[in-house]
Amino acid sequence: MLLAGDQRLLREINARAVLEVLDAHDTLGRPEIVAATGLSKTTVALALRTFVEHGLVEEAGLDHDRRGPAATLYRVDPEHGYALAVDIGHVRVRVALVDLVGRVRARAEQPLSAKEPEARASAVEKLAAHCVAAVRHDTGAESVAIRCAVVGLPAIVGADHAMVRRVPGLEKGGPTLHAALEQGLGCPVVLENDVNLAAIAEQRTGAGKGLDSFVLLRLGIGLGAGIVIDGKLHRGASGGAGEVAFLPQPGRALGAESIGAASLATSAKEAGLPAGLAPHEVLDLAADGDERAVAVVDELAGRLAVLIASVALLLEPQKIVLAGVAREDAVLGRVQTYLAERVGILPIVVEPSAVAADAVLLGAAALARDTLRDQAFTAAVRRAAESEDLPDDDAHLDADRATGHAPRGADDARTL
Repeated sequence: MLLAGDQRLLREINARAVLEVLDAHDTLGRPEIVAATGLSKTTVALALRTFVEHGLVEEAGLDHDRRGPAATLYRVDPEHGYALAVDIGHVRVRVALVDLVGRVRARAEQPLSAKEPEARASAVEKLAAHCVAAVRHDTGAESVAIRCAVVGLPAIVGADHAMVRRVPGLEKGGPTLHAALEQGLGCPVVLENDVNLAAIAEQRTGAGKGLDSFVLLRLGIGLGAGIVIDGKLHRGASGGAGEVAFLPQPGRALGAESIGAASLATSAKEAGLPAGLAPHEVLDLAADGDERAVAVVDELAGRLAVLIASVALLLEPQKIVLAGVAREDAVLGRVQTYLAERVGILPIVVEPSAVAADAVLLGAAALARDTLRDQAFTAAVRRAAESEDLPDDDAHLDADRATGHAPRGADDARTL
């Protein structure tokens, strides 16, 4: 006999199973849910009724293609909740509003020159309001609530995803930005390093898809690494993993940035090029045959190759993915040649990123959707466990299935 606590836990497990199956498909009928979960018809029907009553799941028409009576189709309601994805860069801020199934429903961006946390939070709030208004107009909804937000920024973010440890060229750090964002948006906010979010995007849809391990190296104003080990993002003990721009390099002082826009500009100036050149300007000059720029790009590629070899020796990932300026042919080709000629003994696979330029925003959107999904599913599962009146025979049957001990013939008796 199942105890009350056991029954509640079982109902939560069963309800979660129904939601997981629905979430993996656009629409499903009840017979398919029964077959996919191994649960009884009664259990699935009661779970679906609860989810529909609370708005998490909606009926999506009838399936007339099956044999016999048409079955009602169900799907997770995309408009049950929304999450905000944010990319606070050095010079621009971008936001996207994401629904419960992960679709981007609205986007907005603007230049950003203010360095104060409150000013940056205010810019995010205004862009979020613009996105909310756009979705309200498109859907006709009276209100569109943002339930959570994921914000990427070029900083070391603490393990609590709230404390900014270091922001080169921006605010000095601390909890001020996180507090201002939560106050302005009125929802829980998760801060994350921008390159980590780019790595998540690469893992979901890019060159890291299907890999157990890879390292994303993204070169822009700075150089950072997003590290994925055993399929999970590796942040380090305090969020600082991946600050590879400061790894020692031959001829560079310990603790000095060896790869980044500032060091590249210094090398360009020392080579006789105009001061203050951006990385892409140096690459353009090299492509036009400027020997000084070619020498600077050669030096950059050499440093990047040494760094890649060091990462490979330490982590041995399946792949190194280059993004930002590093994925340009002028850099990528030189890096691959350097590695092949000088460290060919190491099995290093180097490929360009396969994600669009807004990888940070896409990664934030993926993580925001995951957070929103967990919030909505956890609340719905709790309600289903409290509201279901599962008959004793179904409860025992589903308990047997959950533990892998279904009685002989039970599946035939309970599956449509």
